[in-house]
Amino acid sequence: MASADCTDTMPAPTDRPRAVRAVALAWLAGRQLAWWSGRALDRALAWTERARQRRHLAGLNDYMLRDIGLTRADVDAETRKPFWQP
Repeated sequence: MASADCTDTMPAPTDRPRAVRAVALAWLAGRQLAWWSGRALDRALAWTERARQRRHLAGLNDYMLRDIGLTRADVDAETRKPFWQP
C-alpha cells in the first residue's frame, strides 16, 4: 500500500542543492560558451573586413592615393601586414 504523505516520491533534501548547482553550472557554461563564440565571430569578421579594405587600398591608383593623402610606400607598408594585425 502507498503511504499517505507521499514522502517516497519526493527527492531527498540533499539531492535538490546538487541538482540546482548542476543547472547553474550548465547555465554558466552555456553563457561563457556563447560569449566566447560571439567574441570569436566578431574577431573573424573584423579580420575579414580588414583584409578586404587592404585589398581595396592596394587597388587604388596614384591619383586616388594622392587625393586621400597616402603614398604608394604607405600602401605597401599597410598591405604587407598580416590580416590580424591592426
